[in-house]
Amino acid sequence: MRIILHLFVALALAAPALSSAAGDWPGSRPVRLVVPASAGGSLDTLARPLAQAMSDLSGGRFIVENVGGAAGMIGAHNVVKAAPDGYTFLFGAIHHVILPIAYPKMPYDTATDLTPIGLIATVPNVVLVRSDSPFRTLDDLVRTGKTSQQGLNYGTGGKGGLHHLSAEHFKLLTGAKMQAVHYRGSAPAITDLLGGQIDLMFETMPMALSQIRSGSLRALAVTSAARSPALPDTPTLAEAGVPDLAVTTWYGLFGPAKLPPQVSQHMRALMAQALATDKIKALWKDYGATVDGPGAKDFPAFVASELRHWADVGRRIDFKPGE
Repeated sequence: MRIILHLFVALALAAPALSSAAGDWPGSRPVRLVVPASAGGSLDTLARPLAQAMSDLSGGRFIVENVGGAAGMIGAHNVVKAAPDGYTFLFGAIHHVILPIAYPKMPYDTATDLTPIGLIATVPNVVLVRSDSPFRTLDDLVRTGKTSQQGLNYGTGGKGGLHHLSAEHFKLLTGAKMQAVHYRGSAPAITDLLGGQIDLMFETMPMALSQIRSGSLRALAVTSAARSPALPDTPTLAEAGVPDLAVTTWYGLFGPAKLPPQVSQHMRALMAQALATDKIKALWKDYGATVDGPGAKDFPAFVASELRHWADVGRRIDFKPGE
């Protein structure tokens, strides 16, 4: 009798995963897409239309839930603790493979506590100066950074983030003297760049495009390996003289650890359908985003390689979290 009872309990616990495998997922139960940042940022901007497209295609309900704080760790930890039943996912990004560098004592392990599902988008970053800056080219900026006594001030959306590490890597490769000015997010950094309080910043393209198109900011280079269709006249870093630095911001979907393979496959297939709709393709094009970047074919292997790559960058620039 005890054996039968234990078997019944085990089957009950496995029911969500089994129902997903049977093909009736998501059913009537809402699926949470946890965005580990506040509303209005680049993560949220991409997540909401994608959630709507997946709802329309599946007949289910995909709900975006903003859980910001601690550089994205709170939202990610929320997903790590969730049941691996196909109803809680993380709308994550490159930031989650960088966090272990900046926060060695994280409450979870990105490599083992999250299940990579698939790539959602890849966008270049841009090296920005204000429109009236004396720096017309990247070479102008590097030359001044090398020769001026005080160096240049660059803004970041937070210490230990992608743009901070990218700028420090740029500084190492070019020999330009640069000092970081950290802000609580990209928006206040852009405000100070426009106001002349800082000289430059690295920023994700969707956050910068409107200011570039309006003529308020100038893009000196894109950080991707190839030019962006959204800014076809802007050279890559390699074309502008910095060949050893190529960085793109990528966004991807993650589930909790031990997510059944059938659930991952269902979610991956639905996500691919949504990304192929005309509406999403048009939105992504407007944001300067693509869906065929590194990681599109084997996202789990890509995430593992990114964890290794950014750990190596952290060592190269001698990044010290406590400083």
